[in-house]
Amino acid sequence: MATLKSVAKKTGLKGRKPAATTLPDNLTPNVKQAKVRLKKVQKGTLALRKHHWPNVTEDELWIRHGKAGFTTIPRTLPLFIEIIDAASKQVASGKSVPAGRTYLVLWSRVFDEGLVKIEVEASAAREAGYVGERNITTWRQHLKVLADLGFIDVKEGAAGPCQFILMFNPYHVSRKLHAKGWIQKVTYDALFQRAIEIGATDLEEEEVE
Repeated sequence: MATLKSVAKKTGLKGRKPAATTLPDNLTPNVKQAKVRLKKVQKGTLALRKHHWPNVTEDELWIRHGKAGFTTIPRTLPLFIEIIDAASKQVASGKSVPAGRTYLVLWSRVFDEGLVKIEVEASAAREAGYVGERNITTWRQHLKVLADLGFIDVKEGAAGPCQFILMFNPYHVSRKLHAKGWIQKVTYDALFQRAIEIGATDLEEEEVE
């Protein structure tokens, strides 16, 4: 049976290092510029923190580097929550539903693959602030609102009817809701402006049919 060493010897690859992967020339400057900007922002932020709180050490703060138990969320999440709460009346018999809290819980549990697995609904409902006998019922009702608005899709699993939740791009969903007239102009303008500030281009991307 051929081994890796024997194949390498026959092909003349023995001792050679894999070729380094390089970015396209037209992208490299942009990547470098982004890193430079990030370092400048970090340096400025640290300077401000030391100026205003000179006696506070990093041990007193929650710095994600070296920590576990965190996720990645869009910086515009507060605006998405506002959009959900306001647009919910379009799919909930004309009544505004605070489903934004449920959406926040989903983001706190999602992984980079965009999938949320809910093993214990009561725990998730509690995180959203739903307590009492109807906590799970309320949780499921608000998931339905999110699904009807287009922010998520829900699939049944062994743990219950809402075990697997797929989270769609909230920028794209918000753009569709705005086109329907379900989002006030002032709110959508705030989202658009904030997206520009943080460098998010999702609202400008072409819609995929």
